[in-house]
Formats: sequence, structure tokens, C-alpha cells
Amino acid sequence: MPTLTIDGRQLTVPDGTTILQAALASGIEIPYYCYHPALSIAGNCRICLVEVEKFPKPVIACNTAVSEGMVVFTQSEKTKEWERAVMEFLLINHPLDCPICDQAGECKLQEYSFRHGQPTTRFQEEKSHGPKKRDLGPGVVYDWERCIKCTRCIRFCEEVTKTGELGMFLRGVHEEIGTFPGRPLDNPYSGNVVDICPVGALTWKKFRFRSRVWFLTNVPSTCAGCARGCSIDVGAFRNEVYRITPRLNQAVNRWWICDAGRDWAERLNAPPGQRLSGARFTRQDDRSPWTAAVEEAAETLASGATAGKVAVLASPRATVEELLLLSKIARGPLGGAAVYLPAHETGADDELLIRRDRAPNRRGAETVLAAVAGGARPTAELEQRLVAGEVDTLLALGPGLAGRVDDEPPVLGAEALARLRHLVVLDAFRSPLSDAATLLLPVTAWGESAGTYVNFAGRLQWAAAALAPQANCRPAFVLLGDLFGLLTGGSAPARHAVQAALSAEIPAFAAIDWDALPASSGQDLAGADAASAAPPPTGAAEKLTSLGVPAEGR
Repeated sequence: MPTLTIDGRQLTVPDGTTILQAALASGIEIPYYCYHPALSIAGNCRICLVEVEKFPKPVIACNTAVSEGMVVFTQSEKTKEWERAVMEFLLINHPLDCPICDQAGECKLQEYSFRHGQPTTRFQEEKSHGPKKRDLGPGVVYDWERCIKCTRCIRFCEEVTKTGELGMFLRGVHEEIGTFPGRPLDNPYSGNVVDICPVGALTWKKFRFRSRVWFLTNVPSTCAGCARGCSIDVGAFRNEVYRITPRLNQAVNRWWICDAGRDWAERLNAPPGQRLSGARFTRQDDRSPWTAAVEEAAETLASGATAGKVAVLASPRATVEELLLLSKIARGPLGGAAVYLPAHETGADDELLIRRDRAPNRRGAETVLAAVAGGARPTAELEQRLVAGEVDTLLALGPGLAGRVDDEPPVLGAEALARLRHLVVLDAFRSPLSDAATLLLPVTAWGESAGTYVNFAGRLQWAAAALAPQANCRPAFVLLGDLFGLLTGGSAPARHAVQAALSAEIPAFAAIDWDALPASSGQDLAGADAASAAPPPTGAAEKLTSLGVPAEGR
């Protein structure tokens, strides 16, 4: 392991570490554009030039390996002069359109121009102009004038998705990013090129010109699109989600998310009639509608349990806290009612992130139901029991807890639903189940309430609330707690009590530190196969992770 000195600080780093990686790992700033920890090193932006003792010329920090006794200067006058020269070169043809650029506020060119550039320009000639608003694919727009030719986007398509749609065309000042004939940028992860673009050359069509980034509140959450459970930031403003971007989590999704997850917020913007609002029940009195509805639901379920004809339909899109309450209701006051878990599968797993299981918490649901409710049964069995008349009362949670389900097959067929005498449904979005409900309790959707999910590899992650409820509804956790209290003659448990019960009653949750969870990238359940949660890091990313560098994607 070589030892070097950077700006007077002596560092010992692993073999093969570059100057840039060593500096970043030690909190020493060296500006960079083309370098990204998950991509191969291109060394073409030159902004990371540094002075090295006994070297006759400047060296690029991103592609120069550390050697024993190396002495590096990142703040010398020579280094500053080189940084100013590179910034001047990059800004020659760059338009001064920061006020309308989507990248403003997050732009490395803007930031480095302020910190490392010159206050004036010597360039008096007409700037070169090129194509603007060029569609590279269904989701991404390219602006030639803003591009600094860092090639991050090209390397992403070659090395991460391995689809290779992008290339560099023409020569010299006329160079431009483009797609090969007949191959638009439409791979399932195309939006990531926008995230890793250090300037505003690539923009996402659905966010373009919609909001300034400094107005957005980025709420850390977990994607509800599939069983991967990618770590994301939900960018919200005035109670509306404007964008979803990946949040670095080496154990789950690294720097990336799929385009379907990026667009998941659109499921919250339900068309008229899709979002459930206001309790639907039969009892009428002078009390609050919600009080009357929950009491009627409790009496209906208790009556079904007495007759021995009650069943429970759980949801792999519910949080583990909600599922524990549902399991306790099934096991206790409903007399050990059978609990059924639907499948939400489509397509196939890919080699990067996407899972065919479209539910974020199936592993959590199966773990909780196995420990508390005797396990989860398939919905095909429930349909058979309904048709046979063995069940006439059903408590259903979901399936629209994470957004619209109008593009999914029904959980239960029309014939089975028609056999039900009582159907109590807790859901956020309209479905055949909610249409058939005899008693409907609308609940908050994903993004409107907090909770925890377990991804397919056994990693427990926190999803914070990013929005206020957009309908007349209540959190599912609250309604299930009220039902539990009414059915058992006790009080509704608080969230911390439910989390404590999870740790006490289910061995897989025994070591979870619930207080630390919201601020972390997740914790592994006991016996979880954490190594399978994400593809192994490659190349520079592996070195960076081993050094503990707080890498970012822009």
C-alpha cells in the first residue's frame, strides 16, 4: 500500500488507487466531470489536472495511479492556472442560459465556473451553435451547445446497460453525442444518463421546464415499483411529485433506477374516479363517518369470524408494520382466519435491477405472515373457497396501495367476488375489489405515509412520506390499529410498539435498529442474502467503495 502526500497530508491507500480517488477518500476536493465511480476512466475533461512533484507536466488525477512517496499539489498556482484554462475552454461555446436550464442549481459547470473559473472572458468571437432539443429517445432530450463531451452517457450505455445506443460523432468543435441509425435511446434505464450528465446537455422530458430544483424537497424513500426496492429521492413541491431520482445505496441499486421507477410518481396522479375518497358504509348516525365506518367494519368481521366464514387478503405492497397488525387481527379476533397473498408479477428479471415481482414488500409479507398468521396462501385457493361458499366475509388490504392497478389483472375473479356477503376493503386506488366492496375504507397511498419494506434480498428500508394525502382517507396503519383495538377491546398500538413487536416476535427482525433506520440505507434481516441485492461493483466503483468515498452521481 503506497503512501503519498496531498497538500501536506500524508495518506496510505490501496495499490492501484488514483490520485483523485485518494483525494476524495480523504475529503480533499479535486474538480472532475468525466470521472464517475461506476464507469471506466476516460480522462477527457482535463479539469482534474494537478501538479506532482518531479513531474515535468501536469497530470490528470482521475487516471494517474498513486506511487510510493508521490507529492501532489491541488492548490498550487500552477494547478489553479490549469483549472482556469480548462474552464475557459469549456465555456467558449457554452450558452449563458442558466436561468432556463433544468440543471441550474445542480450543475457542476456552474459550480466550478464560480469556484475555479475567471470572472471575465477573453472570448470575443461568435459562439458556435448546434442542434437544440434533439430527441435521443422517448425520454431524453439532447442540447449540443451545453455538452462538454465528457462521454459519461456513452460509457453508461456501453458498460452498465450494455445496449450501446450512444456514440460520439463528427470531429473537433463539431463533435456531438448521438444515437446510431435505427437505435434510439430507449433502454429501460435511459433516464440515468440525465442523472449522471454533469451539465444540462441531457434532460428528462417529463421534468423539462417544470420546476427549479431548489424549490423541490427531496424526500428519501423506497421505490414501490418492484421487489428490488431501489433507494430514491422523491422531489416534491406544493404537494406534487415532480421527479424521482436514484439515491446512492451500494447494497441495493448503487447509483441507478429504471425508467419505470422514475415514472412511478405518475401512478399517484390518478385520473378522475381512480382515487378512492371518503368511507363507504351503511350505518348512519351523528358521529364521525370514519368512526362509524370502522366500528361497522369491526362488527362485520367479528360476525364473520363467529360463523367461521371469514378470510383475509393481504398485500405485498403494504408495509411490514401494516402487515403485522393485519396478521394479528387474522390470528386473534378473527379466530385464525386464513391469510392470502396475491402475486403481482409481469415480465422477467433482468441482470441489472428490474424484478418481475412488482411488489416492494413480498419478502417482508411472507416473513411476517409465516411467523404470525401461519403463512400466506395463494389467491387461487381463496377463489375456490369463495365459489364453494366456504367464505362469505373478506377483509382485503390493497391491491392499489402503491398506485393505480388498472393495468393489472384482477386479484379475484368476478364470480368469486359475487359470492361474498361482506367485503371490507382498505385501499387507495380503485380496483375490482373496491368496486365490489360492501364497506370501503380509503387509505393513503405510497408516498403519503411512512413505513418499512423488505426487498427480495432481505434488506429492510424506510420509505418516508413525501406528500400530504390527496384524498379523504386515513393511513392504513391507523385504520388497522383502530380495527385491532375494537376487535380486541384494547387501544390502537403506536408505530414504535408495533416495531418493537416485530423485533420481539419474529426472529428475522430481532437485530433491527428501528431508530437508525430512517437515516440509513437499510439493514439486513437475519438470514438475508444481502450479496444478491445488487450486482457487484466493478472497476473504479469497487475501489471507491473500499475507500469509503461519499461518491455522487453528477
